[in-house]
Amino acid sequence: MKKKKLILIVDDAEMNRAMLADILAAEYEIIEAGDGVEAIEILQRRHYEVSLVLLDIVMPRIDGFEVLAVMNKSGWITQIPVITISSETASSYIDHAYDLGATDYISRPFDEKTVQRVRNTIMLYSKQKTLEDMVTEQIVEKERNNFLMVEILSNIVEFRNGESGLHVLHIRTLTEMLLRKLAETTDRYSLPAARLALVVNASALHDIGKISIPEEILNKPGRLTPEEFEVMKTHSAIGAQIMEDALQRHHEDLIQVAYNICRWHHERYDGQGYPDGLRGEDIPIEAQVVALADVYDA
Repeated sequence: MKKKKLILIVDDAEMNRAMLADILAAEYEIIEAGDGVEAIEILQRRHYEVSLVLLDIVMPRIDGFEVLAVMNKSGWITQIPVITISSETASSYIDHAYDLGATDYISRPFDEKTVQRVRNTIMLYSKQKTLEDMVTEQIVEKERNNFLMVEILSNIVEFRNGESGLHVLHIRTLTEMLLRKLAETTDRYSLPAARLALVVNASALHDIGKISIPEEILNKPGRLTPEEFEVMKTHSAIGAQIMEDALQRHHEDLIQVAYNICRWHHERYDGQGYPDGLRGEDIPIEAQVVALADVYDA
């Protein structure tokens, strides 16, 4: 049996909620919130389940406009359509709701057209989500296809460096773990599945610049002299140059991300790294994460 779509009805008037629930219950699963505070609490727990919010504007404590503002800040508004409800018909009032991301507007009293507008809105967003998933899958599949060539290139460097190739595997694994945890912890960085796959793939190229380092330095068993260490440090800029040359011929996101990682994966958050002495959030997040993965593996 096909699971019903979930609709959140937010209205401080119990009668209004009951009327809407009666109209929609035959086709949809309904949950209710008596005000904006309760609505936000529900969305925090179940935003990934909710297919539509029917949102009253005039409510105590937190009104509908404030709920829309929170949905914008949390990123929920891009995933959950909102139909606002009110008997207020001033155009400025309605326009403000649209400016905050509302998809549609219905006024009281409710009628049979309410169901159709709800149905159309959910259908539109469902189709949009399906298209987004298809595009994402195509991008992820492209990254899978890129993986083989990246793996070959990175293993050439590892072989020349006298290593088994496990370092590259470890960097990829740790980078993916750190990125997934980062995406769970904060929405500060844009890390959809396609972007995450791209960064993980590009992380394997972090030391590609070592291909130009003399073997007597690259494979020296003891501690490097200060002069030798200065030569070793050039692998970051050299790797970035390899990627920059490739970007002249192929404008691929993978190459751009690999450029950022190659050049800046030895920068430090306190500004004491190399080659450019970048500090804090001036370091691209992909380079920050690969830097951490590199240190953990070491």
